[in-house]
Amino acid sequence: MNQDAHTSAPRAALPATPAVERLLARVRHRLTRLIWLSGLGTLVAAVAAALLLAFVADWTLHLPKGVRWFHLLLLLAVPTFFVLRDLWRPLTSRPDRAGIAVLIERAHPQLKELLVSAVQLAHSAHPAGEPARIAAVLGQADEAAGRLSIERVLDPRGPRLRFALGAGTAALCLLVMIGNPAAARIFFQRIAGGDTPWPQRTRLLVEIPSVGERELAPQAPADPDREIAVRVARGSDVPVVVRAVGVVPEDVVLHFAGGHELVLGASGGNTFRTLLRACQEDMDFYVTGGDDDDELPRVRLTVLQPPDVAGLAVSIEPPAYSGLAPRTEFDRDVEVLAGSKLVVRILPHPETATGVARLLPDDRVVPLTPAQFPPAPGSDEAKPAAPRACLGFELSAEKSLRYRIELKDDSGLTNPDPGLFGITVVEDRAPEVEILAPGRGDVDTVLTGLVALRARAEDDFGIVGVTWTTRAAADSASESTGPANELPWKLITPTASSEAESALPARNDAQKRGARVHAIARQTLEVAKLGGGEPVVEGQQFQLSVSATDNCAPTAHEGRSAPVRVRVVAADEFMRRLQDRLARAQASASALSELQREKNRRVLDLLAALESDALLQEGSSAEIASTVTGQRRVQGDARALARELASLAEAVLYSRIDERATPLLEMIDQALAQSEGRGFDPAPWKELATASRSGRLGASGLASKLVDIVGLALEISEEHATSAASALSAAQDTVDLAQVHAGLASAAGAQQMTLAKLDRLLEMLAEWDNFQSVLSLTRDILSGQKGLTERTRQYAKDQ
Repeated sequence: MNQDAHTSAPRAALPATPAVERLLARVRHRLTRLIWLSGLGTLVAAVAAALLLAFVADWTLHLPKGVRWFHLLLLLAVPTFFVLRDLWRPLTSRPDRAGIAVLIERAHPQLKELLVSAVQLAHSAHPAGEPARIAAVLGQADEAAGRLSIERVLDPRGPRLRFALGAGTAALCLLVMIGNPAAARIFFQRIAGGDTPWPQRTRLLVEIPSVGERELAPQAPADPDREIAVRVARGSDVPVVVRAVGVVPEDVVLHFAGGHELVLGASGGNTFRTLLRACQEDMDFYVTGGDDDDELPRVRLTVLQPPDVAGLAVSIEPPAYSGLAPRTEFDRDVEVLAGSKLVVRILPHPETATGVARLLPDDRVVPLTPAQFPPAPGSDEAKPAAPRACLGFELSAEKSLRYRIELKDDSGLTNPDPGLFGITVVEDRAPEVEILAPGRGDVDTVLTGLVALRARAEDDFGIVGVTWTTRAAADSASESTGPANELPWKLITPTASSEAESALPARNDAQKRGARVHAIARQTLEVAKLGGGEPVVEGQQFQLSVSATDNCAPTAHEGRSAPVRVRVVAADEFMRRLQDRLARAQASASALSELQREKNRRVLDLLAALESDALLQEGSSAEIASTVTGQRRVQGDARALARELASLAEAVLYSRIDERATPLLEMIDQALAQSEGRGFDPAPWKELATASRSGRLGASGLASKLVDIVGLALEISEEHATSAASALSAAQDTVDLAQVHAGLASAAGAQQMTLAKLDRLLEMLAEWDNFQSVLSLTRDILSGQKGLTERTRQYAKDQ
């Protein structure tokens, strides 16, 4: 019993520890406050987040009632869960005094369990140990508790952060709700089990506009917000315009009755457009987009058979001056002469349809009036059909145009794609005039000479007059244009050859319907009278042109030829230029002779090969073809040389330098006057050469020698060179060796004759050169003698 008194002290004898009690109370209070901060922050954050999520989901997605009930249960379950987990459980699990002392000891390890020991001793009924030591421990603990800080015991950052998170989430939720009070009110009504609908943010309006003048035929339903009925013509392009009112979605979708869908993107602003092309069958569709998914209004498109043009007839009455017969064209574009009267008739389907004609590019509208459709081509005239009623309009063809026939039936439908018809108006062209003679663009002559003017004129329908005019060239003393002089002319019927060699443009379809008019005009002009009453001097130049006037009414057209320059030179200058041209002709004849010799050697080689081998070697056909080509070249060069020599002879004859050549001039002038073609005709020159050689046209002279040279050149080109080319062509076309040999032999003989005639031609040209040299020397002597005589006379006068 005494031992017990020494080992345990009574509880009332222990000293009090107020500092420790205050420290423990402070820590416990702080712990409780942090639990409330953390729990309430977590609870508020979770509830606010769940409420905000449910609000946004229902507002944007318009959730059904089942989902809203789930959200309500979630809003009740979330706070219950977090109250139990973050408030009830932490508050009921707070540590006792010893546990709090342990927390303090962890923050202050230097106490070395002094505070824990003091708490245990102070609350122990029978503390073990000596009272003095126990009292000392309690005193030390109370003293130490007075100095301790609780800031390090509990970390308030986590609870404060959770509380701040909860406050922020709650504030955000309140801001969203307060900022959208109407939406918040609807949300709470719906979350509480109500069926209050959300206001529709997007409303789609469907429009079916008209297209230009082709209006649709709408049928107004009882409720246009629920159904739009439209009737259109088959083949029409139907535009669809969707306008979004309110929130504009990214795209809208057209849902067709067959399950097909068409997604439309915005075409600008709140408008979505598409075009249903060439509608052939009835359609039924609606539009959805954004939150407008009520499938209203529904568009019902009814496709009807549109009116159309069943037949077209264009009656054409050409102007009287053309002489063309009236005609009617069916179902095609037409080409008419300017000034024609046109009557356009169409057969509409159905017959009761009416309409207008739209003339393009003027965009002029002409009403269609009742008319009678003409009988179709090939119809039985013995049993004429009853006249058919139609629509038509009249116009005068002044310029090319296009026209559309726009029809409308009794129900208001129009033809969706009116055909485009054309009327091409062809102007009556001015006559086309070409000077056939002189054949050169520049002509040299002398004062005593003549100009043989021959021209050809062509017109679409008629020629009423041909004139010629002269105009002094720019480098002459006068540039005035002389008066128009009548040029005798006559109508001709062109031959196929003259048509083929004509260089005039091709005729168009309208002109082919009538006979094209051809005229030839000819007159021999005195060079001395080209000045139009003014004296003509050497060195003067004139531009000679021919004009023709057609019969076009009311205004006639005039066509003008390209001018021919006529230079008036002195006789000496004329002869020098003639000599230069003859020198060039001589050089051409020499080159032609060399070419003919080369081709002749080729033919002789082929003959030798054929006679030695008796068979054609491989490749001989190609060699014969080569000789044919070469001989044709000889023939062409020979004809060019003959034409040049004939031109020289013509220039000499019409210059009338040789007075003894008057019979030759009259003969060739009469022969050329009958020529109607554009090309060179060798026949008159052959006859002239034959007559000159016979001597029946008088004594020979300068011109007669030139005519003989021309005759020889024509024999070369038209007889021997042509015969050689024909023989070689015959040898090329046959496979019989005998015929090939005969053709080559004949060609070789003709080539030999050509060479002989070319040698003779070169001799005659050389003689002409010598003759001209003698004439030049004599002319120089006479000129010198004349000058000496003049000086002698002058000297005698001075003395």
